[in-house]
Amino acid sequence: MIRRVSHAPSLVMQLLGLLLVLFLLLPVGAIFSLGLYYALGILLVADASQLMAALGKEAGIAPALLQTPLIAIAVSALATGWGLALSLLWRPWMTGRRYLPLLLSALPFLLPRFGLGALFLLACLKLAQWGGNALGLGLVALSQAAVAAPLVAAILCLGWRRVDPAWRQAALEAGADELTIFYRLNFPTLKPYLAFGALLAMILSLGDFYLGNALSGDAVLLPGAILSGVAQNASPLYHALVALMVCVDIALIVLVTRSLNRLTHARNGFFS
Repeated sequence: MIRRVSHAPSLVMQLLGLLLVLFLLLPVGAIFSLGLYYALGILLVADASQLMAALGKEAGIAPALLQTPLIAIAVSALATGWGLALSLLWRPWMTGRRYLPLLLSALPFLLPRFGLGALFLLACLKLAQWGGNALGLGLVALSQAAVAAPLVAAILCLGWRRVDPAWRQAALEAGADELTIFYRLNFPTLKPYLAFGALLAMILSLGDFYLGNALSGDAVLLPGAILSGVAQNASPLYHALVALMVCVDIALIVLVTRSLNRLTHARNGFFS
């Protein structure tokens, strides 16, 4: 006797999932459309001098446009280096199932952002008062890198699983030193994972609001400037900047997706 299998529950779950995705993307699409409308209006109506005058009138935008990408690049570089160092520690910890030190080393990623910002601010309060905005922006970069480094380390741990220990042993027997082994054998395997983690760290930095506001001092970063300007409806420029930030995030997400596809193909090739 042949039993018919009903696909109704599966279709209902797929429909609910599609509705959830639309619900999550609706606010992003609405604010992006509004920002794109203002951005196109500014580009079509205003000339370069009017645009520069508008940027000068909104005192926080021009410095934020320069400082925020620079901090994101610094965070990406720091988080990649720290994540690589953490992954070297995590490998024996994971093998020995020592999860407590692993979780403690990932605490900056697990802590609430406002709590981490308060800790950095309390620890470096005197230095921040002495160093001014420059030191404040440095603290922003350090704190954001501390948050992203455990995520990069977790990604790199997946890459380390593709490194055959026999390669290192054979290279040592051939007379190679540890640095040569890393750059010649390990680094080519880890490179796509490093790129993937660096892009994620940059996305986290560009979208961070709490640490930037808590530690930047008098300096203004784009997330805080945009949120404040949109909330006060101060100028159409802020809505246009929302569209710009969304475009940058979409471009980075595309790069992350391509990196993820490369990782998937590499993993399938390794285990095939």
